[in-house]
Amino acid sequence: MKIYLVKNISEFDERFVEKCISFFPEWRKEQMLRYNFLKGRVQNAVAYLLLIYALKSEGILNELPEFSYNEHDKPFMKNYPDWYFNFSHSKTAVCCVLSKNNIGIDIEEVAAYKESVAAYISSDEEFNLLNKSDDKASEFYKLWTRKEAVSKYIGSGITGDIKNVLNNTDVRIISKRIDDIWMSVAY
Repeated sequence: MKIYLVKNISEFDERFVEKCISFFPEWRKEQMLRYNFLKGRVQNAVAYLLLIYALKSEGILNELPEFSYNEHDKPFMKNYPDWYFNFSHSKTAVCCVLSKNNIGIDIEEVAAYKESVAAYISSDEEFNLLNKSDDKASEFYKLWTRKEAVSKYIGSGITGDIKNVLNNTDVRIISKRIDDIWMSVAY
C-alpha cells in the first residue's frame, strides 16, 4: 500500500485544468467538467493524476485507468482488476491510495468541534471519549476519518451505520496527523 498526497491545491489554476483536458480520456474530462467551480475540477484532476502516478510508480502503467462502479458507487479500475485504489480530498489537499488489497482512505482538515455533529456520528462510548479529550476538534476529525475510511473500504459510504461502523468490522486502520490534516486508511 502506498499513499500519495498533494497539499496546497489552491495553487492550481484554470491553466492546470486546461492541460488536464488536453490528455484525459473523454469520460474523465466530462466528470471533471461537471464541477461548477475550479476547486472541484482541480480536486478531480489531481486525484486522477495521483492514480496515474501511483500506477507508474508500481511499474504497471500501460494505459490510463478506466473506472467502473459498484452498487454503492465505489470506483474500481476495470483495466487494472488486481489493484484497488481510493481517493479523498479536503479543502486544501487530495490523496490517493493504491494497494493489491481492498482499501479506503479519508482526509480532513481539523476545524471547529461541533458537539451536535459528534453526537450524530459517534457511538456513546466514542462520544464520551471525545468530550473528555483536551483537543476535541483534533480527536473528532481523527475519529471521522477513521469512520469514513472504513465506510469507503466496505463500500457502504456514509449511508451505512456510521455510529457503529468501527465496531462492526475487523478492518485494520492507521491514522496520521500531517500538519492540520488527519488521514486514515482502512485496509
